[in-house]
Amino acid sequence: MARARLVSADLAAEVERVHRLLAEWLGTDCGPAVLEALRSAHADDFTMITTDGRPMAVEDLFGALAGARNAAPGLTIEVDEITAAADAADFAVVHFRETHHHEGTTTRRRTTSVLRRTGEGLRWQHLHETAVAD
Repeated sequence: MARARLVSADLAAEVERVHRLLAEWLGTDCGPAVLEALRSAHADDFTMITTDGRPMAVEDLFGALAGARNAAPGLTIEVDEITAAADAADFAVVHFRETHHHEGTTTRRRTTSVLRRTGEGLRWQHLHETAVAD
């Protein structure tokens, strides 16, 4: 199996930033600017595969998130083990582990994401989550 490469600082910072925003939106009584910042990080044709194997388009994801502000009070999300499978001039593929803490419960998932490099910065293009069994 090929070894993944260390991830560049901009990719690591983006993965951490988006998950900080997500935890803030889902876990606090924050304002709509948080969801707007989260939405602006994603490409208009963003897609994802959830931990239960369900595909979601960007409108489905942000439609669900719109009604989920503070749905998990106190939620925190840690991101670690960030590596790059590919890092090119116009895109990157990153792998990372997410650890979600909420009300005494910890869940983990392994995530692979494609990020596009654009004139406006990094944009999330695709994300695939796999639940990690404890």
